[in-house]
Amino acid sequence: MQPNLKNGLLVCSGTGKNKNIGDYIQSLASEQFFENIDCLVEREDLKNFESEIPVKVIMNGWFMWNPENWPPSKDIFPLFTSFHLVPTVADRMLTNEGVEYLKKFEPIGCRDFNTQKLLEEKGIKAYFSGCLTLCLGMKYKSQQQKNKIIFVDPYYETIRGADGKINVSIFIRNLCYGMTHIKKIKKLWNRIEYEHTGRFEVIFNRLNRFLNCSSFYRTYSSKFTDDVLFNAKFFTHAVSQSVFNSEEDKLEYARNLLREYGSAKYVVTSRIHCALPCLGIETPVLFITSENLESDKRPIRSPGRFGGLINLFRVITFSNGKLYGDDSLVERKFDNDFSFENKTDYIELKKQLEAICKQFVS
Repeated sequence: MQPNLKNGLLVCSGTGKNKNIGDYIQSLASEQFFENIDCLVEREDLKNFESEIPVKVIMNGWFMWNPENWPPSKDIFPLFTSFHLVPTVADRMLTNEGVEYLKKFEPIGCRDFNTQKLLEEKGIKAYFSGCLTLCLGMKYKSQQQKNKIIFVDPYYETIRGADGKINVSIFIRNLCYGMTHIKKIKKLWNRIEYEHTGRFEVIFNRLNRFLNCSSFYRTYSSKFTDDVLFNAKFFTHAVSQSVFNSEEDKLEYARNLLREYGSAKYVVTSRIHCALPCLGIETPVLFITSENLESDKRPIRSPGRFGGLINLFRVITFSNGKLYGDDSLVERKFDNDFSFENKTDYIELKKQLEAICKQFVS
C-alpha cells in the first residue's frame, strides 16, 4: 500500500427529484472505520476523480447509474467489499478495461450472490461478503429504551400489480376500501410517509395520499392491530432533494434515521438499507418482500440484489394483496405486546467485514 494516503468517503449525491437516503446510510457504514474523512468521492463520477495524494476509499454499495464513468480514476485506492453490480449495466462495466481493473483488486467482496456470479463469469475472483451496513452497530447501536414501532416504506400496491403495470382493479379496490373506511384513513392521513414517484403524485397529490393510506391500511390491518398502525412512526427513504443544502445534510439525515431505528421496538420495511442496518444495530426487523421487488422480469428495484441477504431476515411476503407471515412468527395480529428476535446468521458476515475494513484502513 502506498504511504500517506488520504481518506475518502464514497457518496452518491443524485440528480433526481428525490434522493434514496439508503446511499448515505451505506456511506455511514464506511465512515465509521476512518478516524477522519479528507474528501468525498462521488460514486457516479469515479473516472474523473482527481487528487494530488491518492485516496483510500471503501467501495461498497450499488454500482451504478453512469457506467461510462467506470473504471475509477488511478487516484483512488479502493477496497471492494459489499459491492453490488446492477445487472442491466453489467455489460457496460465489465468491458475488457473494467475487468482488468477489478482483477487488480481481487478478490472482490460482493453484496449478493448475483454480483458474485457476474464477476466470476468474467474470471474475476469474488466472494459473498454481505453488506457493510451490517457493521453499523459499531457506532449506532442504541442503549435507549425501545418502545416505538416504525414503518419504513413497507410494500403495498396502490395502482400497479406485481407485473409493474397499472392495474385498474387494484385502483378501484383501494379507492372503494378507503371510502368505506374513511375514519381509519383520516387517522393515517398526516402520519404515513411514502415514496413519491412520477407525474401522478404531483398532479393528484390528495388522491395519491388517499390511495396510499387506503392501500396501506387494507394490507397491514390484516397482520397488525389498529393500536400499532395508528401509533407507529412512519419514514421513507425517498427524500426530496429540496430539503438538503449539502452532502453533510444528507449524511446527518441518515444519522438521524439510524438513531430512530436504534430506538425502535421493531421496524417493518421493504427497504433493504433499512433492514440490514437494523440487523447491525440489533433492532428487530420484519422485511416485507413481494414478486415486484424480486422478479427478474419487471422489478421496481435492481434485480438479483436479494441473493444471500434475504435469508438473514424475518420475512413477510406480500402476494395478491395479502401478507403471509414467517412460519417462525406467531400466527396472530402483531400488537404492542408482540416481540421477536432477529436471526443471527448475519453475525459472522459482520465480523468478517469489520476485520477486512479495519485492516484496509490501518
